[in-house]
Amino acid sequence: MKPQRFVPPWVGQAIRLSTFATLALLTACSSTKPSEPSPRTFKILAGSELKDIETQLSADIQKATGIELAFSYSGTLDAVDRIAAGDKFDALWVSHGKYIAMNDALKSRILAQEKTMLSPVLLGLKTSKARELGWDKAEPTWKEISDAAKAGKFTFGMANPTSSNTGLTATIGLAAALAKNPDALTEEDLKNPRLGDFFRGQTMTSGSSGWLAEAYEREQSTVDGMINYESVLLSENASGKLSEPLTLVYPKEGIITADYPLMLLSAEKRPDFDKLIAYLRGKDFQTKMSAATLRRPVNADATAAPVIPQRTLIELPFPGQASLIDALLGNFLSDVRTPGSTRYVLDLSGSMSGPRIDGLKEAMLMLASEAQAQRYAHFQNREEVGIITFNTHPNPTRMFPMGATPAENARARAEVAAFVRPMEAGGGTALFSSVRNAISELGRQRAMNREKRYYTVVVMTDGESNEGISLSEFKRWHAAQDEATRGIRVFPILFGEGSAKQLNELAAITGGRLFDSRAKSLAVVFKEIRGYQ
Repeated sequence: MKPQRFVPPWVGQAIRLSTFATLALLTACSSTKPSEPSPRTFKILAGSELKDIETQLSADIQKATGIELAFSYSGTLDAVDRIAAGDKFDALWVSHGKYIAMNDALKSRILAQEKTMLSPVLLGLKTSKARELGWDKAEPTWKEISDAAKAGKFTFGMANPTSSNTGLTATIGLAAALAKNPDALTEEDLKNPRLGDFFRGQTMTSGSSGWLAEAYEREQSTVDGMINYESVLLSENASGKLSEPLTLVYPKEGIITADYPLMLLSAEKRPDFDKLIAYLRGKDFQTKMSAATLRRPVNADATAAPVIPQRTLIELPFPGQASLIDALLGNFLSDVRTPGSTRYVLDLSGSMSGPRIDGLKEAMLMLASEAQAQRYAHFQNREEVGIITFNTHPNPTRMFPMGATPAENARARAEVAAFVRPMEAGGGTALFSSVRNAISELGRQRAMNREKRYYTVVVMTDGESNEGISLSEFKRWHAAQDEATRGIRVFPILFGEGSAKQLNELAAITGGRLFDSRAKSLAVVFKEIRGYQ
């Protein structure tokens, strides 16, 4: 008979207690409410004006679909360029699909698309100015608008046609209205000298429609109105930020309307895309979207926001060939637009050695190159370019006038390239002293120059300032300058471990904007910046 092993009583008790605790824990776990599944992320590259969708409606979209929209923003044309450059997103959501439809290489990447909402591009004028011109009661023609701008009867802000849909469609609309046959636009129509008459009234530029609205809010005392989406103009009137409301001007010949297609780029995201489209085009969301963003619904069963004028929109033709768009933009850059005077303030301190100074030189050489792919970012005819390099202290400015002809422009760009290639890194970082020098020079030039120009400063740096004046000293100096000098915007570009906080403050003080080269390629960054110059 096998002997039985003695087990002390306390061991059995311990086993019973342990078993009880385990069962209790399992029971507690089984009674806990299961955690909600994590939302699926859908990455979208969107037009800058669609921030209102993210801020006001993305929570509703996620709740209804289980899909979290992750937005990145850019001007419409810049967004198309980013996709062409290889930036990875699940979808593109911009004002028009027409630009991609003209590009065979990009067209094949759009796996599906659906229109989601509508907003025409219009001129919004201060009510007093619209009344003075008689446009509050009678709709003007595009010719009358152009003639009034040429005569200096009103001024306006508009986004750059090379980077933003609002600028491009307004320019196309004007060209179509002035053409002999608007339904069959030719290169001759798109190079009409009368286009230049219209742009004499432009005193504010921008790389995107969203940033233009913010700039108008800050500087509304200096400009009579702006060209933007109907929804943006109505939203500005409702914001409480304007000293005087804007009257919306609908030209007699018509306008071009953005239809905001959501365009699928990722095949594996097709189920999410279909789910999003079903919700976005539904009656309930369309009604809610119109009330929140003041865009027109594409669903006829939805109710438009009451503030949206109930009127039939007359559509002007949109060129169907990329060559026509190129002709329009080429003419705008070389002959029509207000030219810029810019100081490029380049950090050559020791921390910029290696890949960073290589990237800086690559970016500057891109602006000076003749590569067709970057033609809208190149230094253009009639521009004035000044380069200030700095490390422990700022160096004297080297000026490069870009000339008035293609031959003069090519020679000037070659001189820029020859100046940039030998640059080497070393020394400290006198950032704010160098920016002060750049603004001072442009301020003096602005005071003496009778020719209308845009004055901007672009700063490329990777570090905090450790030489020369401090940020607080720069602020005091800037505040003491005259209004014209304070109006010169600074656009910093952040490399490496530079202080985003300092550079953001610098941009905010001057009315500019910070660009982060760590998040996107320098080619894309410079293409975006060129829209603000």
